[in-house]
Amino acid sequence: MAESLTPRLPERPSDEQVEAWVELALLAGDDGFRELLRGLAEDEAAEGATGAPPRPGLAVLVRRAVGPAVAAGVEPGSAEAARVVAVLLERYAELVGRAGAGEQLRARLPERLVECLVDRLVDRLVGRLRAMADPRRERYLELLAVVNGWVAPESSGEVLDWAVRAVQAARAAQAVRAVRVGGVTAGGVAGPGSW
Repeated sequence: MAESLTPRLPERPSDEQVEAWVELALLAGDDGFRELLRGLAEDEAAEGATGAPPRPGLAVLVRRAVGPAVAAGVEPGSAEAARVVAVLLERYAELVGRAGAGEQLRARLPERLVECLVDRLVDRLVGRLRAMADPRRERYLELLAVVNGWVAPESSGEVLDWAVRAVQAARAAQAVRAVRVGGVTAGGVAGPGSW
């Protein structure tokens, strides 16, 4: 990941690349931004399974799960959005290694503890989404593409914002209590696609 986030100014940069380089330098001088980027990199690394083949990170999962809903104009507080949130949370649980331990948890943990695990997973997801939605992150990626001569990245701001609002709306409506974490259902059955 660190290598893919490294700007490489060519020997003969264009004016646009020099301007992007200067803006990148200013952005990199922001302590808060460096802390944000470091936290995102650490979270991404922590979510990767040791010894497992590379897999899509959270940004890809969000785009795949949420992008179609945003494109279709689904409201973040709707029942349809709650189903999208259930899928997103299921995929996120898999990403952070919380899938697969369900039967063991069900046999040993009281329902309230399972609900707490779901709440912690939701809190972690919302925190990650908010950090990823920081406009400085998106600007960094845009500038990085200019400096490195890459195709400009597709904006993820709208998708990330929708995901944060939908997860929060689902939580407020108690829809996320009916999700499955590692095969354990907290709060009942949410229907098809629940986890």
